[in-house]
Amino acid sequence: MKHFPVNCLVGCAICAALIVLSSCANDAYDKGEGDYSLMQAEMAEIHINSNVLVDYFITDANDRYSVATPFKNSWMTTPDSTYRAVAYFNKRDDGMADVIGLSRVGVLMPKRLKNLKTDPVRFESVWISPNRAYLNAGIYLLMGSTDDEQAIHTLGCHIDTLHRNDDGTETMQLTLHHDQGGVPEYYSQRTYVSIPLKDAMTDSVCITIHTYDGIVRKTFKR
Repeated sequence: MKHFPVNCLVGCAICAALIVLSSCANDAYDKGEGDYSLMQAEMAEIHINSNVLVDYFITDANDRYSVATPFKNSWMTTPDSTYRAVAYFNKRDDGMADVIGLSRVGVLMPKRLKNLKTDPVRFESVWISPNRAYLNAGIYLLMGSTDDEQAIHTLGCHIDTLHRNDDGTETMQLTLHHDQGGVPEYYSQRTYVSIPLKDAMTDSVCITIHTYDGIVRKTFKR
């Protein structure tokens, strides 16, 4: 039996969380002095240098942290590039960061899709980043194992319309594209996705997400 990952229609592939956390406890942790007791988790743009090492990251609040010990990550393979992820880290007194782990975030570029699919997901949350650069969503996909080599989730972001409101402002209306792709629906897996808004020229953005409990629609000012 084979378990299949998630594929992004117009962005990087999504995989399960890659949080590198130890399951062992110790006295320092119990006292609130361990590696994870002050850990922060932030959506961020992760920079990879020419040696394919993670050397710094910039959070959605535009806080920049140099990595105290640059390191390689198995799915960050392009030198001199930036990846989207949740960074788990401890902030040091010198302003640098000790990175505990990284969890991959799929990037969905808004696009008019010819074959929009709205298979349901389980909804957790949606929010606009503090720097207004991304619309982020936390969802759960139903996963399972199958012998079908073609079974795979696909996610994307469809641009529906640019709506002119009564007050003269414009809203970009988006729909989350999700194709279950023949993957069995046995258990839930949390997935984070980000939709870039840097090129959006509208005053607000509205996203529609089809869920097992009905349609969720959220609007945010740019």
